[in-house]
Amino acid sequence: MDTVLNDINDTYPEELLDDSYILSLWVKEKSVVRPSGEIKVSATLEPGVYTVEFDRDLGIFCQKMTTPSDELFVFSDSVAESVLREIDLFWDKRELYKQNKLMHKRGILLEGFPGTGKTALITQISNKIIEKGGVVFKVSGFNNLNHYVTFIRTAFRKIQPETPIITILEDINQYAQVESELLDFQDGKTHIDHHIIIATSNNTDEIPDSFLRPSRIDLRIEVGYPTARTRREYFQFKNVPEDQIEQLVLQTEECSLADLKEVYICVFLLNYTLSDALAKILKPRDRRDYSHKARRGPKIGLS
Repeated sequence: MDTVLNDINDTYPEELLDDSYILSLWVKEKSVVRPSGEIKVSATLEPGVYTVEFDRDLGIFCQKMTTPSDELFVFSDSVAESVLREIDLFWDKRELYKQNKLMHKRGILLEGFPGTGKTALITQISNKIIEKGGVVFKVSGFNNLNHYVTFIRTAFRKIQPETPIITILEDINQYAQVESELLDFQDGKTHIDHHIIIATSNNTDEIPDSFLRPSRIDLRIEVGYPTARTRREYFQFKNVPEDQIEQLVLQTEECSLADLKEVYICVFLLNYTLSDALAKILKPRDRRDYSHKARRGPKIGLS
């Protein structure tokens, strides 16, 4: 799709190119020329969280995500504070990397059981880089990795060569299906400068060793179950009456952060007893496979 009229550099003063403005263009698609309608043009991608998608008609494009989340809180004995501090240090060392002829990039793996707070930690890291004017891209599955890398190298980095980028690869285990492509992205011919890759995994036994060596994954962080101190801080943060906090802390030893949230909702919003809430959350669920049961014929009349 080529613009055939109204070169914006000829039509608009140079100083306007730093801001957003509206214009209409002619668009040529094969033998068809049509008006584009109104297009909002901006010299930079607005800071935020995006996915990169591919459409046969539109080509590669990025879609801004709305990421509503619960209140975020950095607990005093969690890994979040140290991770955020290290990432801040990394961004500040760009010139030092350049002086030493090194790519300014970092690979981080967040590992741990489901519900322990990996997603919340990613949200905190993302918010930090967005505050600095950076952009976060969430790759939506291994099938989109090549589209994403093409977009970053041939489009985004040409328009914004200096913008800090975070790439989120959730469940890195699945990327074993595109191993060579991921290795190239981590430290091969397609790697990106001024960039952090944050991967997650609930099962590191299934991650190929080639993914984990230094310069591909530089920092591995286990996000564990909350300690008694963290559990106490969580309930204090949620304004639970002090006379109830100690019992909650003692009774939630086996709970993840996701479990603590559900305990709070059940007890203080839905009026469960604590024992009923814990039974609901911690009791093993009965599991059934409905996919291979013989289908019963229709019943006619009374049985």
